[in-house]
Amino acid sequence: MSEQNKKKFPIFLGCVITFIVVYLLFKFVAPWASAEIVGKDRPLPLPSTLMLIYLILTAVALAIFVTTSKANIDEFKRPIVNFLKGQGFLRLGVLILLPVLAGGVAYQKVAPRVAPPVMIRVQHPTLPGRFEPLQNPFRKPTDEMVRKFMAEKGLTAPLEEARAVFAQQIAAEGRDLFQINCRPCHGSKADGNGPMAWGFRLRPADFTDPGTISTVVEPFLFWRINEGALGLPAESSPWDSAMPAWKGEIPEDDMWKIILADYDIANKEPRKPEKIH
Repeated sequence: MSEQNKKKFPIFLGCVITFIVVYLLFKFVAPWASAEIVGKDRPLPLPSTLMLIYLILTAVALAIFVTTSKANIDEFKRPIVNFLKGQGFLRLGVLILLPVLAGGVAYQKVAPRVAPPVMIRVQHPTLPGRFEPLQNPFRKPTDEMVRKFMAEKGLTAPLEEARAVFAQQIAAEGRDLFQINCRPCHGSKADGNGPMAWGFRLRPADFTDPGTISTVVEPFLFWRINEGALGLPAESSPWDSAMPAWKGEIPEDDMWKIILADYDIANKEPRKPEKIH
């Protein structure tokens, strides 16, 4: 059989299938592949902005392929032109179905619904009770912690001088841990402008904003670092966060050091717990 007689796969259908396959790969396959690579037991979905960028690049690549020759352009346009010029029920059905579907989606978005009253929206989700008693062990280190540090470092200075040295080392370790684990999203200045922040639909929290970490107690930050977005409660939802769960990834002591660094870098103070009389 000659090359001219070989039946070519329709370009238009091939472009549609390629676009759909790319979407499905990034929507469903990539999250599980990413989880497998980093050793997680749940999928790691791509940010919606990154997903849009990949789809745009795919559309551009398909457009470049189609426009490489006039024959490709004519072949790509042929099913579209035939559909618009065609007679019969197929074109009529599609042209009727599309407006009906669009109207149905619009109606579902604006139609009133009967639902029980929701809880009053609050600025921050409620701290779970099991985290309330926690305290940052490095905020006011005990004499035992300082003496252990002195023994490890071979210090013979008075206890209070050693306490100051211990505090300086913990602060430095916290800043290093922040830069390693938190800077990509929250930024080196803790202002939410990290190099990865632009890939999220909801920007990471700006800790320098007086309405963020300075309004919550330190156990709140420990809870959010520990459990991430998946640990947010249903009450007063919808909550929206891209915060990963660091439980099992970062030791608890390091989390408390990072929390010290959060407030230090942002030049803020944590809220003091209310005393119950």
